[in-house]
Amino acid sequence: MGDIQNSLRRILCELLKDAEVQEDIKKIVRKDKEQEKEFQKKIEQLEKEKEALHHQLEEAKIECERLHYNCNKLEKEKVDLEREKKEMQSSKEELDKRLQVQKKEFEPFEEIYEVWQGISKLEKSQKSYLKGLCGSWDIKSFIALGKDKSGIKQLWSFIKDEIMNSNRKIENIRILAKFFDLCISVYNSTNIRKERYEKIEVAIGKEFDSRRYIKTSESIVNGVIREVVLNGYYIQDDVMKPIVIVR
Repeated sequence: MGDIQNSLRRILCELLKDAEVQEDIKKIVRKDKEQEKEFQKKIEQLEKEKEALHHQLEEAKIECERLHYNCNKLEKEKVDLEREKKEMQSSKEELDKRLQVQKKEFEPFEEIYEVWQGISKLEKSQKSYLKGLCGSWDIKSFIALGKDKSGIKQLWSFIKDEIMNSNRKIENIRILAKFFDLCISVYNSTNIRKERYEKIEVAIGKEFDSRRYIKTSESIVNGVIREVVLNGYYIQDDVMKPIVIVR
C-alpha cells in the first residue's frame, strides 16, 4: 500500500513540473480568486442592502408608533367631540323648550297687540262707542272688558248691529270680531267662578238654521252657510249666536 502512495506522489510531482499543468493550476487559482472577489462584493452589497432594510424597518417602526399615537389621539378627540356634540344637542333641546315656553307666553301679548293695532284703525264712531264701553282709550281698559259679562254682551250686540249695517267695511268687522274673541278668552282665563264661554260650532256648507244662527242682511232667505262673520258663544242660558253669511 505504501509503495502505491509513493508512486502516486512521484507521478504528481512530475506532473507539477509540467509547464502546461502549472499554467492550468494558475488559471484555477486566478479563477478562484476572482470568484472570491465577486462573492465578497456580493456579500458587501447584501450587507449594505441588509443595513438599508434594517434602517427602513426602524423608520417604519417609528412611523408605525407615530401613527398609532395619532390614531389614539384622534380616537380620544372623537370621543370628546361626541361628548361635546351630545352636550350641545342637549343644550339646544333645552333652549328649544325654553323658546317654545316663552313663545307660548308671548302669544297672547302678540294677539293683544295685533287687536289693539286694528282697533286704532276703526272708524271714529266705532272707536267712540268702544271708548265709552271700556271706560277709557287704553289697552288695559280694553282687555279689562273681557272680565265683564255684561260688557261682552253689549259688545256682541254692537258688532251685530255693525254687521247688519249695509255700509259696513268688512275689514273693520274682522277687527271687531277679533276683539270679541279676545274678550271671551280673557273671561275664560280670569273668571274666578271658573265659568267658561263655549264656542258654538258652525257647520259650513250645511243648511241655515235660524234657531242656532243669525244671518247677515245680504244673505238669501233659504240657503247654506258659506262663512262665519262673528263667532258665537254660550254660557249656561246666556247665548250669543254666530252671525253667518247664507248663500
